[in-house]
Amino acid sequence: LNGCLQAFTKEEVLTHGNEYRCPTCKKMQRGKKKLDLWRLPNILIVQLKRFQYTRAWRDKIDTNVDYPLEGLDMAPWTKSKEFKRNAIYDLYAVSCHGGGLGGGHYWAYAKNLVDGHWYTLNDSSVRRMSKESVKTREAYLLFYARRGFDGNRAARAAQAKSPKTTK
Repeated sequence: LNGCLQAFTKEEVLTHGNEYRCPTCKKMQRGKKKLDLWRLPNILIVQLKRFQYTRAWRDKIDTNVDYPLEGLDMAPWTKSKEFKRNAIYDLYAVSCHGGGLGGGHYWAYAKNLVDGHWYTLNDSSVRRMSKESVKTREAYLLFYARRGFDGNRAARAAQAKSPKTTK
């Protein structure tokens, strides 16, 4: 995952077909693009690029990405000193995709915060699974929560602020 984050934040030169028109000289120019993370959310969702499209072909990318179940440190990836201080995340869910571009199937893994066990959620079935099986090359979306974040407390606070509706 660190390699993916490094590639995501790496400066790149825009290639042919992605030039921009210079407002001064009015000519097409090759520019540079750089993405940085300035703030970190309480809930971090990472989408792994699993589908590749070019003009000539399309393909599913099934490269294995090693991602931590606990202790993802996002401090190296944020520019804000404030957010570097509390930048540790723990995985709580994974959305997976099996199959190819012509057809496939989605399912999820989720950690039960009450009993601490991981579960497979697949259509109408739910079954307990081993922690080691959570890491899969079929992972598509990774859901992390900032360590110490209390989602229940945040939900109650948001609900208290929302206008009451009557039926």
